[in-house]
Amino acid sequence: MGAKDSKPCCISYEDAVKRVTDFELRRIKDAFKRSAGTSGTALSKIAFVQDVLGDGVPTVVADWLYAACGGTPKGIAFKELLCGLVLLTKGTQDEKIRFLWTLYCNESGTHILKQDFQKAIQIETTYQNAPANTTTAKSNSLPGTAKYTVALFGPNDRVTFEQFKSWIQIYKGATVLSKWLLQDACVNLSSELETPTFYQSLAGVTHLEEQDIGVLEKVFWLLKGLALTGQLDLESLGPLISPPVPKAALGGVFLAFDENHDGHIDFKELCCGVSAACRGPNVERSKFCFKVFDID
Repeated sequence: MGAKDSKPCCISYEDAVKRVTDFELRRIKDAFKRSAGTSGTALSKIAFVQDVLGDGVPTVVADWLYAACGGTPKGIAFKELLCGLVLLTKGTQDEKIRFLWTLYCNESGTHILKQDFQKAIQIETTYQNAPANTTTAKSNSLPGTAKYTVALFGPNDRVTFEQFKSWIQIYKGATVLSKWLLQDACVNLSSELETPTFYQSLAGVTHLEEQDIGVLEKVFWLLKGLALTGQLDLESLGPLISPPVPKAALGGVFLAFDENHDGHIDFKELCCGVSAACRGPNVERSKFCFKVFDID
């Protein structure tokens, strides 16, 4: 399988950069830094599956995509990640078919061997039935993977890219990988692009501008990354604000931010607290101060 050998993505980094907006690129870079952890240079396989692909992607698909996008035991670098994301979300059908080809073809990229293809699709767990017609009726009567193998290879033991392309355009649901990539399109950049809407929502309920919220987000993730517990809790917040905040008032300040009293400050709570304490009208600031000293 090509994916196991980490073949390069069929979209270059230069091309990938041209297909995303400056805002999209910045958001992806920021997300990469957050998910890459302390090293900041490579995304682990676990982070790739959880933060990039998300739920609903079959494990075998996730494993192969990680390797095919350039992932190694040490992780996946930003350039390779961007190329993979752009291919999955903005790639043309021809580019996605070429990507599938790299997953199944031999090392030199000249052909797919029948025995290698059979081994690959036997690993996958679900199959889609090809449309019934007079030319495929015989293959559709065969169980499991055999019907697709017959339709692709016939009496031959290997196929070229053009043969594979013609076949996959008809049998898009033949394998888990082709179904997921050509039919379902589970991955998109909206998970990152939802953030502006989130900014706008926070700006609408606070006295902060969208730019302020963007700056606060960077600070929030920086503080979380430095925290020993991985959360912006009282233990992490204390040394940052005391002094000047007296130690006696430290707990009250924390509780004024921690609206749901779950023991840590999330990003929304940080924005709302900063808005009330620093940007709100006098009445709102007075209410915030009251929360600080309202011990019961």
